[in-house]
Formats: sequence, structure tokens, C-alpha cells
Amino acid sequence: MAPSVQFPGNVFFYLIFVSALVFFAYSAYVRIYLLLLGKPDLRLDRLWERIVSFVPLVLVIWRVIRPRYWYSGVLHLAIFWGFMTFQLNTINFFLEGFSDDLSFMSWASAPWLAYFPVMQAFEILTLIGVVMALARREIYKPPRLSLNWDARIILGFIGILMITDLFAVAFQIAIEPFSHSERAFFSNAMAETFKGTDVDVLKAWHTTFWYAHLLDFLLFLNFLPYSKHLHIFTAAPNVFFRRLQPTGVLQPIPNLEEQEVFGVGRIQDYTWKQLLDGYTCTECGRCQEACPAYNTGKELSPKEISHQLRQQLLVNASDLLPVPVLNINVTGERGVPLTEAMGFNPIWDCVTCGACQYECPVFIEHIQAIMDVRRYLVMDEARMPETAQATLMQLEQRGHPWRGTPLGRTSWIEEMGDVPMFDGSQEYLFWVGCTGALSERNVLTTKAIVRLLNQAGVSYGVLGAEEGCCGDPARRLGNEYLFMLQAQQNIELFNTKGVKKIIASCPHGFNTFKNEYPQFDGHFEVIHHADLFAQLVKQGTLKPQEALAQKITYHDSCYLGRHNNLYDSPRRIVAGLPGAEAVEMPRTGAQSFCCGAGGGHMWVEENPGKRINQERTEEATATGAQIVATACPFCLQMFEDGIGAVPEAAEREIKVYDVAELLDMSVAPASAVPEAAKADPPQGQSEEPVQQ
Repeated sequence: MAPSVQFPGNVFFYLIFVSALVFFAYSAYVRIYLLLLGKPDLRLDRLWERIVSFVPLVLVIWRVIRPRYWYSGVLHLAIFWGFMTFQLNTINFFLEGFSDDLSFMSWASAPWLAYFPVMQAFEILTLIGVVMALARREIYKPPRLSLNWDARIILGFIGILMITDLFAVAFQIAIEPFSHSERAFFSNAMAETFKGTDVDVLKAWHTTFWYAHLLDFLLFLNFLPYSKHLHIFTAAPNVFFRRLQPTGVLQPIPNLEEQEVFGVGRIQDYTWKQLLDGYTCTECGRCQEACPAYNTGKELSPKEISHQLRQQLLVNASDLLPVPVLNINVTGERGVPLTEAMGFNPIWDCVTCGACQYECPVFIEHIQAIMDVRRYLVMDEARMPETAQATLMQLEQRGHPWRGTPLGRTSWIEEMGDVPMFDGSQEYLFWVGCTGALSERNVLTTKAIVRLLNQAGVSYGVLGAEEGCCGDPARRLGNEYLFMLQAQQNIELFNTKGVKKIIASCPHGFNTFKNEYPQFDGHFEVIHHADLFAQLVKQGTLKPQEALAQKITYHDSCYLGRHNNLYDSPRRIVAGLPGAEAVEMPRTGAQSFCCGAGGGHMWVEENPGKRINQERTEEATATGAQIVATACPFCLQMFEDGIGAVPEAAEREIKVYDVAELLDMSVAPASAVPEAAKADPPQGQSEEPVQQ
């Protein structure tokens, strides 16, 4: 039993407690009702995988404690586990308010004797976390954070909650010490300072802190739904219901031909899970800090997109709900179209690189939310940048996005000669792609791939003039209907030809065939050429021999790396080149910085600001590398353009090659290797690799 202190369970307690619960129930009802207005979205696939992965992601708040954000990780971990440990005490606290007999906490029992020192330790850790959070906001002030009073209020509630409990227990011990009260070590030490104080005074202070704790908890509980800290309730379900597919996958518009509205033009056109994303945004700004558009002066902020999603839902709630809505801490004008609230330029700034989603600690799916509005702009309002409109028209009329190219689909075949056509007897279809066939620079990569396939004795064939567009540009530019037609046409052709396995030289086509064609019942085994060649080198089928005495930095394509987790194969090719020295850029692997070509921006002009490819080229140049290696035709062209715009890169004549070209140089006779690839490193260049 607890000590015989009379708890203040009286009419005031009941009035406060019931009133607070009623108001919280109303706030919860409004938000749940709004959530259920969203369109259906099945998120119970691969249930066992969801359950198993849920534990480390939520209980260890895995993404929060990444090394780059160690400070915020530590403070969040302290606060999170402080709250988790505190909850048994909270339940007991309210039971005591009704009756001491309802208390399940026997202070002398073994479980509670073990619990109390742990709980008090975590209360102290929580207070340390609060101080760290305040210091970050008031002293360090990272630009990525929303430095508003919302967070300050929450931190105040949390701090007061811990302090009032510590003092309430301290006065309780001072009034009547109990067996092993020293286990509540912090409160017990505080109680020692109260010795000699009149018992009635101690009881008055105990009652004061008891009620302060009660009021603080209930005010905190009721403020949460009206703050960005609503994520305290929604983060766990948002993580559990996250999409388990690769992040580069866009979802189709269901029953497209029957839809009256395409994409998202109103807030209720989003799915319930996308609305849950809006509730869950912590406004930590990690997405914004990683976004290449934001980092180069564009208008897009993924954080602001998520913020607007929540604000637009709440500001228009009175039009959507059958009950009056109390809008506290809500900004935005009621009735403003969603496209205007989110902004035309921000929607078109997105390069779909996935950096925002990789960094988000609560698994918000920014890309789909942005692309759904882009679909609405294109398919319902026909509002898009002129270059996007011209590209889509080119796709519709000619089946590829390259305007003004002098090349045809078979020009490179005619130049090489003796390239096998796929007839169903070969193991692989080599999908050349629009860029690989129609861009003069990337035709060189295509030829290198074919030479390597021939040398390795791979059974393959190409489609030649029968090849069309994979559909990625149409889908990323918002024309879902055109993408669907292109995908269905290709799937029908593949099935007719007997295609089972595909070699893709473009990460965008690779992602589309592998992850998005199954949405239309197109199931094929897809491999990227870098992965295939890395395997062939490992097997000894391809043997790099000629030295490439160059310093090489490899750039991770977003659609190969972050979206499809393929990082090692291209690096193994570079590492296997005799004489080559591999160096890494600071932002590499999953944290790689986009080249700027994704999301259809290979053909769409960037909005004002620094060009993304120039930013990345400067980073590559700073490594001292003489060659930038890629495994993506878009990245290759973006770097070549970037080198021309970066004086140091142009002065040093940095070269850009696909990893297939580098491998082809090394396995080919010495006479086939360009002199630039065999030259000694320029004098004065550092030979030390740049570490991440």
C-alpha cells in the first residue's frame, strides 16, 4: 500500500478530469473524422514484416538517432523513453485521484521498488532532454527548425510534468517516509531538505504540486491535437502503415478511365494515409535540409508541403464536418485551392530524388503527395511549365522526349552493325532507352555496354525500331494516362516477344520496369547494367586489364541508389579498374545529392536559383577527381553540362563516364583507351581520398 497521505480526490478533481477528457474526445473526433474523409488506401500488406520492423523503428526511434543528427537524436531518445517509463506512474496517478484503494502501486513491493529509481532516473533524463531542446532552439537555432512558440509550450508542459511529479513524491516522503523510500532517490534527497517543516504545510505543498501535475498533464494532453506535436499520437501508426515498396514507386490512379478528377485538387482527394502524413510531420526540417531544390534556392520545401497538408485540412474542417470546429494554431485562408496553397512552383520544383523521404524520421511520403497535385495540374487544369508541355507533346507524337535529335532508334545499331535483335531465344532483352539511343553522348555508353555484353558472351537482343519509351518521363511529369498507355503497350510487346529478363541501362527505366510495371501485371526480372557487369567481373568473365591511372569519384543516381538500394555494384567496378583511385564526395550513398534531372527535369527548365547540377559538380570537383563516374544517362549529361558551368571543373577538364565506359576502356585493347583516361594525375592535386 502507498503511504497514508490523503489524496485530493474530490469534486474539483472529477470536474477537471471529466471536462478535460470530454474536450480531448472532441478534438480527437474532429481529427479522426477528417482523416477518414481521405480516400481508401490498403496498408496491411506484408503484415508480418510491418510488425517485426515496427519495434526498432518506433521503440528505438531508429531514424531519429542518425549520426548526422546525434544531438537531436539524444534529446528525443531521452524525452521519448522518459515518457514511456513514466506512463505506469501516470496511470496510477489518476487512479489515486479517484480512490487510494484503486492504486496498484504498492511502494514496498519488489516491482515498484525496482521501478521507482528507473522512473526517477528517466524523469531527470527527460529534463536534460528538455534543456537540450531549448538550447537548440534558443541558442543554436538550426535554420531547418520551425522556431515557433508551439514547441516552446510543449517543452514547458513536459518540463513541468516531470518537476511536479518529483516534488509531489518528495513532499509525500517528507510527510510520511515509507519503507525503502530511498529508492525514489531524487525525491528522497529533496525530502531531506524539508525536515522540520510543519506537516500541514507539507500537505499543502503536496496538494499544490499534485494538482499542478494534474492540470499540466491535462492541458498538455489537450494542447497536443492543436500543435505539431500531434505526432506523439500519430507517429507510431504512420510508421506502421508506411509503404513498404521502394521509395521511387508512384502509385497509379485507380480506375483511371472512370475518374472525373485526376490527382489531388482538394484536400479530401488525398488518401487517409497521406492525411495522416500531414498530422505526423514533426517540422524537424530534415527533409528540407536534404532537398536539392531547397538547397539551390528554389521555392520547394518538403516540410512546408507537409505543413500545408495539415493546415489546409484543418482550416477547411468546418466545411467538411457536421460539428463546429475550433481552429486554434491554424494558419491559412479557408477555401483557397490546394494548388494555390502549396504553390505552382514548389510542385514543379520537385526532382523526386527521395532525399526528403530518406531523412524523414516518421516516414512521411512527400513525393507521392507532390506528384498527386502535379497530376491534377497537368490532367485537370493543363497547367504546367512550357518545357513540360512540349516534352509531353513530344512523347505523345513521337514516343520519346528528345526534341530536335538527329538520331533515330536504330542509328547506333547501323553504326555498330551486327547487333542481335531480340526474338525470344535470348536470355535478356537489352532495353536501350530513349536517352541511350537518341542522345549522342549516351550512344557512346550504349555502344560500350554492347561491346561488354558481346565480350562476356551474354545472350541478349535489342528491340531496335520497336522500342518505345518506358513511360517514366510521362509519369513524373504528371500525365498518368500517357504513362499507362506506354506501360501497357510495352508489357504487351514484352509478353508477345517472350521477354523474361531485362537489362536496363537507365535507372529510371530500371525502376519503372522493376517496380511500377507490376501495377499493370507486367512482371519481369530486371537488372541494371552496373549490377550485371559487377557480377561478370567478379566471376572473371570480364577482366579489367588496362590501367586507368586516374582519381575517380562515383556519383550515386537517386533512382539506382536511394530508391533501389543499389550502391555497391558500380563502386566495385570502379575499385576493380587497375591503377584507379576511388574517392568519395561528402554526400554519398543514401545521402547522395541529386544531379537535378529526376522528376522530368531532364527536359524541364529549373525555376530561378542555382542549378542543381552545378551544385553537385562543384562537390565532385572539390574531391580532386579527374573523372566523375555515373551509372545513369541523365546524371552523365547533367555533369557534362555542370562541368561547363563550373570554372575549376572546366579548367581541369574533368571527364564524365558511365561505369560501363570505364570498364570497356579497361578490358579493351590499349589502343581503344582514350589518352585522357590514361594520363597521370595533374601536378599539385591531392592524392588523398575525401572521406564522408
